[in-house]
Amino acid sequence: MKRSIAFALSRWSGYSWLVAILALLVVSLTNGMTNAGLTVFDESLLEELGCSVAQLKVRDSITFLAASLLVLVAGWLVDRYGFKPFLLLGLTLLGVSYFLYSQAQTLAQLYLLHLLFAAVLALSGITISIITAATWMPKRRGLAVGMTVAGTSIGGMLIPPLASAFNVRFGWRAAMRMESLWPLFLMVVVLLVLRNRPKRDGSETDDAAATTRAGEGMVFGEVLRRRQFYQVALAGSLTFYAVLSLYSHLFLYMRSHDFDPAAASLGLSVISLSGLVGKLGSGWISDRIDPYRLLRLQMFTMLGGLIGITLAPSAIWAFLVITGLGWGSLHTLFNYILITLFGLRDAGKINGSVSIANAAGGGIGILLTGVAHDALGGYSGAFAIVCGIMLVGALLTLRLRPPQQPT
Repeated sequence: MKRSIAFALSRWSGYSWLVAILALLVVSLTNGMTNAGLTVFDESLLEELGCSVAQLKVRDSITFLAASLLVLVAGWLVDRYGFKPFLLLGLTLLGVSYFLYSQAQTLAQLYLLHLLFAAVLALSGITISIITAATWMPKRRGLAVGMTVAGTSIGGMLIPPLASAFNVRFGWRAAMRMESLWPLFLMVVVLLVLRNRPKRDGSETDDAAATTRAGEGMVFGEVLRRRQFYQVALAGSLTFYAVLSLYSHLFLYMRSHDFDPAAASLGLSVISLSGLVGKLGSGWISDRIDPYRLLRLQMFTMLGGLIGITLAPSAIWAFLVITGLGWGSLHTLFNYILITLFGLRDAGKINGSVSIANAAGGGIGILLTGVAHDALGGYSGAFAIVCGIMLVGALLTLRLRPPQQPT
């Protein structure tokens, strides 16, 4: 039954849009629940576990550092077997992880559970979802990537207020048990609606065009000899250092400036909503203008927003919007430029390798920002370091150009 529904839908002319929307929903849930949606429980966890901010934030670093290793393995497997089974497994693990989280009693148990969150991000996070959408939307890849990464903003915009409301009304343990059901509902939709990408060996011939699309582009070995690969990986890593440091610590940062919990949760939603606009807008624009020029512009836009958040917390709402617009555009552009440069032939390996750098940068940033907070007595110095890291990333993109093709 599940095969017949997916097969019939795949013959519909609008199926590619359905796949892109489904990829958006998967990213919304997986990223929203493992990142922004989790931070609203931080005060409750700090109080119950009696730990420092740095000790608590080790858990987020575990997630992103472990995901940076697992996503490469997942990328290789997706290149071979397609994306559907991994999306299903990731969503299942997310539901199980949230239920187990509600039972945790110690920091050590949280750390172990964040290894499961790492597997969730590797199996059903942004990298695999982008490949899913881009495979089925070859003529609108910029928009496909933009729609998919928009899921991180939608999740960050919708899940924190819901999680915060559940936390206030029911307590964090009951709230997490209720949230554990969300990914299981989406898993059923993926099971019934999504058709796995045809294999390249020709054993599935129902969609020859999709097979051709999946085979376009450079082989991984050739990509590793390109300077642009390392430029994108390093600039992306530093950008993720900055944005995940901000995202993971924003709730506590705003609380330290006397914003109430509802307003601090709203801060996460504001940056996510403006990020959504940036992601969709840059996805549409990047199909029409030079994406490299747009990338450089948005790197400095995000840098300006981060500086404003650090130096002028009284005007934080305006600077959250600026930062979100810049970050949203960058999230789309980094992924789009990888596909533009190197194609989809070995996209799992390529995007997975860059994701290692991105997740490592983000994981290290979350941890070091927490350490800097404790060492420097607050977030002013910690966020100043974040701004310096972002400046280096912005300067790296000034020399990013498409590779010259052999004549």
